[in-house]
Amino acid sequence: MVYRLTLLALALSGPALADDFQTYIVGGEDATGDWPWATRVALDLGNGFENSCSGSLLNREWVLTAAHCFFNDDGEAMDVSTITVHIGSGPKGTNPTREADEYRLHSGYDNEANPIGNDIALVHLSRAIEVSSLPSLVDEAHFEELLARDAMGHDEAVTAIGWGVTDPDNPTVSNTLQQVALDYVPFSTCNQSWNGFLTPVENSVLCATELNPEDDETENTCQGDSGGPLILGDDPAPYIVGLTSFGSTDNCQAGRPTVFNRVLNMVDFVEANSPLVDVSVSSDPQRYYGSLGGQITVPATVTNGSLRNSARNVMIQAATNTTGIDASLQWSDCDNNGGPLAGNDQCTLTFPLTAGNDSNGQVAVSHNGVTETDAILTLAVSSDEDEYRIKNNQAPVTVVFSNRPDLTVSAEQTSADLDSNGQGIATIAVRVSNLSTVNAASDASVELTLPAGTTASGDDTVQCDTLCWIGPMARGASVDFTLTLTSGTPESGTLTLAAADQNGEDFPQDNNQHELTVAYSGVKAASDSGDGDSGGSGGGGSFGVGWLLALAGLALRAQTPRRNNRSR
Repeated sequence: MVYRLTLLALALSGPALADDFQTYIVGGEDATGDWPWATRVALDLGNGFENSCSGSLLNREWVLTAAHCFFNDDGEAMDVSTITVHIGSGPKGTNPTREADEYRLHSGYDNEANPIGNDIALVHLSRAIEVSSLPSLVDEAHFEELLARDAMGHDEAVTAIGWGVTDPDNPTVSNTLQQVALDYVPFSTCNQSWNGFLTPVENSVLCATELNPEDDETENTCQGDSGGPLILGDDPAPYIVGLTSFGSTDNCQAGRPTVFNRVLNMVDFVEANSPLVDVSVSSDPQRYYGSLGGQITVPATVTNGSLRNSARNVMIQAATNTTGIDASLQWSDCDNNGGPLAGNDQCTLTFPLTAGNDSNGQVAVSHNGVTETDAILTLAVSSDEDEYRIKNNQAPVTVVFSNRPDLTVSAEQTSADLDSNGQGIATIAVRVSNLSTVNAASDASVELTLPAGTTASGDDTVQCDTLCWIGPMARGASVDFTLTLTSGTPESGTLTLAAADQNGEDFPQDNNQHELTVAYSGVKAASDSGDGDSGGSGGGGSFGVGWLLALAGLALRAQTPRRNNRSR
């Protein structure tokens, strides 16, 4: 697990923890080699002392970190000449370094009067550096998806990364970059645990902690992790959702959720203080279909999602991953010898794309007519300016050239009861779809693989035993029906459904099977994914009443916060 150097400390009184509690982070792991964009920001205090914070490289020149890192113990702003940035996730001392020639703090951050909220800073490197991958600042869609998850979805949903100490009793930064999976904590719960302390800065913070650590051992950030990223999942080129800001001081124990700066609300600061932009390309995510030897037209949009910065020389590219398929841009905003572009696989807009504006065009995808093919058309966009959301610079689109339908099936259990004879009766809502927009299915069906001791029947519209007969299906059509399962031994089991066209199968066959766990005894099974995978992960947990009461107790014992940001 990771720790932070400069943090807002909360002195807590109360009984000692269990005798077997260990004062170092348990559950985290070395991250060496995984995060080439990770940074350690070292600030020389003189006399052998330094402040050490963590951060993220956004492009070749700019590093994102926390604002409070740039003040010494006396509250004085540090001179830029004291700053050295170490870039990469190799062991300490092996990573390339750069001096800083400038740093910029958020205008809403006040180290004395308002030391929480808007805790964000940018550091400019004196010389640019190239790395193999970069992170992206989270966009609204992915952030809202995180907030909308249930308690299980919040379990270990985010990962904290940093160079902080791994033993609070020995305040020396780690020799290896550390990472740890944490649970996202909704603001209302977090603010309650901080006794309402976060209310004034609600829009600039978010919280995370480990709610159910293995063996009750601490997992948290600590000294030295300030400014380090909180990312979605464990993607090596991730979305950054937060920056480590402050937490409880009790040996960095997770008595209260750690508070992170909310990156989504800091985008304007990034744009105002750097030339970075957010240019993206998008297309309807549906599949596109054509006949053998035919042509598909795929609409696309290039957008400058920046709040203030323009993008110059915006280039659009189209490419496929399969031979025998050609992609040609048709884009009126691109110049082709004085007229609209038609027929090239890349083009450059004839004007700067200003903030909030977009450009629309399409891609003509042609098939050579030899063999049926499903391929990925990749749309890509770039500009003279570097990006702070590089993840949306590409849009993959599936194109299918075939003379067969494309059938898919999905299912969800809607009820499960025991009848008077003790048999299990489960009802399943089934949907069969022909996704193809060019080819009809002449004799669609769904083959069933039933749990042991189970029989199946359909409804008035679709008859079933081990095979459900659908019949002809038009292009783009769907059929819904109810499947009833009867089991003499009502135990959980797996139902497999496979859609097919009895007259020639379908194409492609990557989406025509669905697995569902069927449960009886009146317990409704959770909806399963199309590939049959079930959710769940270790080391996390949902919010329990006991946990909330414990936090409330800690809040009542809270004293005035203070900063502690020196390490030797």
